[in-house]
Amino acid sequence: MTIRVLCAMRGSVVGVTALRQLASPTGLRPGDHVFWTFDDPSDFSAAVLPYLDEGRRLSEQLLLIGASRVALLGALASLPGRDEMLASGQLEVRLMAEIVDPARGLEPVEQVESYRGEVAAALGRGRTGLRVAADVTTLAQRGSVDRRQLHVYERLADGMTATVALTALCLYDSSLDDDVLRPLAVLHPDQHHGGREPLGCLCERGPWLSLRGEVDQSLADAVLRALVDVTRDAPGEVVLDLADLDFLDVAGARMLATAVRLLGEVGVHLRMVRARRLVGRCLELFDLADGQAICT
Repeated sequence: MTIRVLCAMRGSVVGVTALRQLASPTGLRPGDHVFWTFDDPSDFSAAVLPYLDEGRRLSEQLLLIGASRVALLGALASLPGRDEMLASGQLEVRLMAEIVDPARGLEPVEQVESYRGEVAAALGRGRTGLRVAADVTTLAQRGSVDRRQLHVYERLADGMTATVALTALCLYDSSLDDDVLRPLAVLHPDQHHGGREPLGCLCERGPWLSLRGEVDQSLADAVLRALVDVTRDAPGEVVLDLADLDFLDVAGARMLATAVRLLGEVGVHLRMVRARRLVGRCLELFDLADGQAICT
């Protein structure tokens, strides 16, 4: 016998912070943190050109990062004022290997602080902010330990992006496996993943880590991977705010119960707060409400 339980109604909550499915990487401003997949070099160019040109018109400092300088410059071939901006320093092209030492791997805190310093430097030069487009594919192609560090970085970068004059476009090759791409996507509030509608995201734009939008069976595994990876090194307790989670099914609630168990095994207590009434009732199916989920 199959039992289907829907613990919150889709679209039933008014005023929830909406995820954005972007058709174009334009109309972006400081604070925006975008996940974007591309199919091939021409698709990559089609994304970064309007994005960086918008930044040019806003007098922002522009930074493009990827694996090959030749390929990056080729992608920018039709960018208005490309050569002049390169000569003046308004536009920079860097290799990922110059930013992340392949021998050390990604150091999330160090990298976030580096970008924070670059934002300050851009403002000091009279720019209105820093606009970064980074092809992060090579980091995502590494092993599970490195991907965990990438998840931690994306969480920290999202929190930092909300507080400084930074606009970030994180680009990933769409040929990467779904089990690689989907946890990365949920760590961004703005998403473009082909024609897929974004459902939920984990973000830290407030006092606590927040799970927003919708979590159903299709997204549960991705959220579990991202949630455990970004919190497993936290000292003591992690608070997960569910105030903007407007849909949860049984698979999603089971995922949160699994996260509580896995994190508990490494000494981290995951405490869920401010769950809406119907979400809270779903959590109760897994004994998560008593002392862990605070419902409103």
